[in-house]
Amino acid sequence: MSIGTALFHNVTTRNLSQVNERISDLQGQISSGVNDPRPSADPVRALRLSAAQEQQQALDRYSTNLERAGARLDQADTVLSEVGNVMRRVGELALRAASDTATATERDSIGTEVRALRASLLGLANARDESGRALFGGYGTQSDPFRDGAGGIVYQGDGGQSRLQVSESISLPTGLSGDAVFRMGAEGGDIFALIDDFLGSLATASASPRASASGQGQLSLQPALSRTPAEWNMTVEGPLGRATVSYEAAQGVLSGAVEAINAQTATTGISAALDPENGGLILTAAGDITVSEVSSQPEPGGVLVSVQDAQGRTQALVPSGRTRDALIDRLQDATDYVIDQRTQLGALSADAERQSDVIDNRRLAMDRAVSGLEDLDLPDALTRLQQAMLTRDAAQQTYARITQQSLFDFLR
Repeated sequence: MSIGTALFHNVTTRNLSQVNERISDLQGQISSGVNDPRPSADPVRALRLSAAQEQQQALDRYSTNLERAGARLDQADTVLSEVGNVMRRVGELALRAASDTATATERDSIGTEVRALRASLLGLANARDESGRALFGGYGTQSDPFRDGAGGIVYQGDGGQSRLQVSESISLPTGLSGDAVFRMGAEGGDIFALIDDFLGSLATASASPRASASGQGQLSLQPALSRTPAEWNMTVEGPLGRATVSYEAAQGVLSGAVEAINAQTATTGISAALDPENGGLILTAAGDITVSEVSSQPEPGGVLVSVQDAQGRTQALVPSGRTRDALIDRLQDATDYVIDQRTQLGALSADAERQSDVIDNRRLAMDRAVSGLEDLDLPDALTRLQQAMLTRDAAQQTYARITQQSLFDFLR
């Protein structure tokens, strides 16, 4: 089979071009220290490298999420530290206000400071992270979770916990909901409502609101009534015994109380009548009279009933949980509760740190795996480069010798 001169030139040129491309690729790999990334160069290695790089990207995402979670938890911890400071200060003021030496002017000053602390506490409860999301809003992180209104400060968020994926199977909470932080369960109540109760106790004329009031022979009761009817309960105890009475009352409407108390006269020995001077109640009995366990729904706050005995001494009645001694205990419980919430945040931060160490170790192992697939075997590459260059040089010399011959050289 004969080969034409044109075909010979084309085949030789194409082969030399391929050798030169191979040499150029090897030189590029040697200079960069990285294997040829094209799947055609090594399909198995390219597949393994692609899987390893995808895992690297996932680990990078987990690491970023852990950084965000850690920063958010640290910010929440800082805020709760300030909340604890505020609650401790309110507790100190409650102790001062409960002192027998505290004057009305001092209680007014204490009330002014407590209102400022309440505003500061509201700002802390609505604190946001560096991305502008509410720290204590649960899943709702865009709007302020706590709002101050006519009924006090209310929580408008939810009980959820924002979470971030920090591994293939683990999502880590990035904080606590405001419902968990500022509401101490069904019995403990709301921290803001507790401060409002304290402010209400400071507003009373009496230096020490009580849970019960007593007198001999007669007591005058002036309930804190509103235009809206409310359900009232109280326990009355007289010379014959005690009974709990319930009634509905509003401003100018206390007849139900008179009827409820007189219905228990045989049990207690106490009779009730309307006071014609102030529209309140007058209780009479042949002996001691005690009124206690007063409550109203809805709760108006402050003093529920002003009581005056036959000697003209006035006592302020509040629910048992709102006496000054009870408020001091509740404020201490609230401070302890905030400390417990910080402990929970600390546990979450510790989990984030442990998971971060795990991800860092996995990233290091994956970096080594990717490096093993990407990094070039330099001695092998240099050997292949020398072989390719020798092949090229030999082919060029052979081609040059052949192309230098003419027809007369072959006829000789």
